Amino acid sequence: MSENPFEVLKEDMENEEVYLKVNAMHRVKVVATLLGSDKIKSQLIPYFETLLKKEDDEVLFALAEELGNIAQIIPNQSACLLSLLEQLAGFDETVVREQAVKSIAIVCGFLQDNEIANTIVPMIIKLASNDSNFTCRVSAVCLMCPLYARAGNQKEKIRQKFTELCSEETPMVRRAVATKIGEIAQFMDKIHVIQDLIPVLKQLCQDEQDQVRLLCMESLMNIAKILNSGENKTNILPLIIQSAEDKSWRVRLALSKIFADLAEAVGKEIADSSLIQIFSNLLKDTECDVRVIAVRSLARFIKFVSPEKLNLIVPLLQLLSKDPFSQVKQHACEVIGQIATLLPKEYSQSKLQQYLIDLMADDNQDVRRNAAKSAGQFAAAIGPEAMNQFVPFLKKCMDDPKWRVRKETMQTIIQLALTVKNPDVFNKQLESVFVMFLKDRAAEVRSMGITQLPALIATYKQEWAIGTFLSKCIETLSKDVGSLYRINALYAIQQISFAVDGPVAQDKLWPIVQKCLKDPVPNIRFVAIKVAKSLQKKIDNQQTLNQIKQSINELIEDPDRDVKFFAQEALQN
Repeated sequence: MSENPFEVLKEDMENEEVYLKVNAMHRVKVVATLLGSDKIKSQLIPYFETLLKKEDDEVLFALAEELGNIAQIIPNQSACLLSLLEQLAGFDETVVREQAVKSIAIVCGFLQDNEIANTIVPMIIKLASNDSNFTCRVSAVCLMCPLYARAGNQKEKIRQKFTELCSEETPMVRRAVATKIGEIAQFMDKIHVIQDLIPVLKQLCQDEQDQVRLLCMESLMNIAKILNSGENKTNILPLIIQSAEDKSWRVRLALSKIFADLAEAVGKEIADSSLIQIFSNLLKDTECDVRVIAVRSLARFIKFVSPEKLNLIVPLLQLLSKDPFSQVKQHACEVIGQIATLLPKEYSQSKLQQYLIDLMADDNQDVRRNAAKSAGQFAAAIGPEAMNQFVPFLKKCMDDPKWRVRKETMQTIIQLALTVKNPDVFNKQLESVFVMFLKDRAAEVRSMGITQLPALIATYKQEWAIGTFLSKCIETLSKDVGSLYRINALYAIQQISFAVDGPVAQDKLWPIVQKCLKDPVPNIRFVAIKVAKSLQKKIDNQQTLNQIKQSINELIEDPDRDVKFFAQEALQN
């Protein structure tokens, strides 16, 4: 084998296996570094020219990528790579073409503005004028966007050619233009956007191909961000109305996805006066996928609507909460909770509360889960009086056969408790639901209760922790045959120990833990050891500390090896 890196590369490229040639191509940057700039131009680039006509697409994709890497080795002479990249930009294979465009952009990063105007713009115009190969024209569109700002006195040529391509017969080219028209608008002066781009955008929004019309939606939003309220009302609003009534549900779906962003772009005045009615039609669309995306966008859209106009959305929410499609109801739950924070309390309570309660009993578990989540937001917005209505249903949700519903319900109860911060409200309405985590069948729910317990103790103080809650833990330890529930109660007692002072830990908690150290279930004994170890850090009384040490010491010879391990560890530390 030759020691010359270029010859080694050539030998590797003679292999019949495509993956080996791809691997060799990805080592080209090393080869180029060893060769130096002169040999890159005199040997490497001419060799690459020979590969263009015979290699597979995978190899050519790697070549297009590595040319961008080579440009970084010879930044001041990287223009010599453009001829190769221009040819790759016209290939049929999409990934090869797109990678070539990316590498051309890397090369352009090392060029001066006058070189862009005198070298790159003519190359773009040449690609855009290639009548025999539409892929060249697609690449030209993709190059116009990032380079327009640096085109200097050649900008007009790019604008002219870009607008010409909007009327292309080849659908692929029109799709590329529809995708990029909003991007190139970001680099143009507003007058050119209005005079040159908006007419062709209107044309593309009426294209015979629904894929072209669909791709216009993102560009529609980007152009709306550039214009002021009056200009949007004149130019963009008619296109939104037209797209909302499009015969293709895919176009209406694409519009629904960006509707909240459109509302933000055109401003609250247009959102209030016009968009809310257009959006209403999307929320009632005959295609269920459109309704799903529309109601998901509604959660953000309501932020751009004035409180006075929000009551127009309420009838739609009532309709959506009874939709036959479960995904629509899932997202409707979220909006009901959010809108309650924006509407007058009495109005929300009279118009939406019952719908949310009904959703908490829906046949679909995801709907019930989202409804339980939204109930917390709704109740917090309305106030304690709403909790009287929701707590019985939240309690019912804690008996739901699906643990994800119970987990979301537990999270809702905890958030309400931390939001209300009222001991009377908590004790009368929320506590009975919260303590249900102690005996929940799902480890996720039990774990959530334990994790959030410190925050609740901090809010409702030591008196609650060693009073009602501790009594529930004792009840679980003494009556429950399920060892997992008793272990959970022990971990709850450990959390209590972190929040109380020494005398309380000694008088209230240690007797409970001491009894558990003699439990017949090994898992309970070693968890009790962990809790006893926590108590040691709180208690100052030497006699009690000796009792704890002696109780743990008795487990050194326990028949269960895990219990022995934790006992030995506790005594060592």
